[in-house]
Amino acid sequence: MALLHHFNIGQHIFCGSLAMLLGLVPMLGRKGGAVHRRFGRWFLVATAGVLVTAVLGLAVFNFRGYLVGIVLLSVYQAWSGYRAVRTRAAGPTRLDGWVAAGFLAGSVGLVLALRFIDLVWTPGIIYSTLGALVLMTLYDLARFRFVPVWRRTLWRYDHLWKMISAYFALVSAFTGTVLPQYKPYSQFGPSALGLGLVLGFGLYYALRPGWPLPVLPSAAG
Repeated sequence: MALLHHFNIGQHIFCGSLAMLLGLVPMLGRKGGAVHRRFGRWFLVATAGVLVTAVLGLAVFNFRGYLVGIVLLSVYQAWSGYRAVRTRAAGPTRLDGWVAAGFLAGSVGLVLALRFIDLVWTPGIIYSTLGALVLMTLYDLARFRFVPVWRRTLWRYDHLWKMISAYFALVSAFTGTVLPQYKPYSQFGPSALGLGLVLGFGLYYALRPGWPLPVLPSAAG
């Protein structure tokens, strides 16, 4: 069992490191082209690997409640950012609503369970992480009330906001784990940098009407 646990940890580190490398290309490179789409898909695959290995590690080998929140947040951000492009023509679907509701329930459940969990990370970091997930899922559920506006403009910023946030959530999980001597700065520093990039990119593209984003073959589903 110990051998399988260490193998799973190795796969988790590999997928996370790969995701951080792959994510740099679509984030910093030219938007909307084939390279952006290709590396974006690879980033999502690597992020899915992070999720699978994290679930195995947390549920089967060594449950660490303080890491569940950051995994939930990064995976949901990547999923919702991807879906913003997939559903840009028709608007969010029932699938998006059910997934948002599921992650909302999971985040609330984890908040209630934290009192019974040994918190290794700074409590404020954990609660703010789960708070960010709650706010994002509530926003995604609220989108059904303003679909026309979302389809015209907001989907672009959804994609930008969530994919950059997903990337820096992974970076925060990495630095917070491997640099514990610098807590809490190693935990929230990358996320603060990501927020600054989201605001900077958002302002930059707001001043450039019609800025491109990846074009996927299907607009719904």
